[in-house]
Amino acid sequence: MPRYNYHCKDCDEYFEIRHSMTESLENCTFCDSQAFRRIPSIPFYISKINKTSDKKVGSLVEEYIEKNKKSVAEEKKKLKEKEYEA
Repeated sequence: MPRYNYHCKDCDEYFEIRHSMTESLENCTFCDSQAFRRIPSIPFYISKINKTSDKKVGSLVEEYIEKNKKSVAEEKKKLKEKEYEA
């Protein structure tokens, strides 16, 4: 069965209902109002893309951690220098 998206003007809710093409919705499922309309939906397709990558999982996080470690070490060094000057 196809899924249909609706928006109620009274309660400002969006909802999705599965029903046949010949069936019609009478009332909003949230507030029981008749002031709703069907919203066009865009189909969602999943495609499998084969990418060969040399990077391992989590490499971006590891790079971020290393950069931050370096900047923290530099800040500590600057603070120590200021401490000795004072």
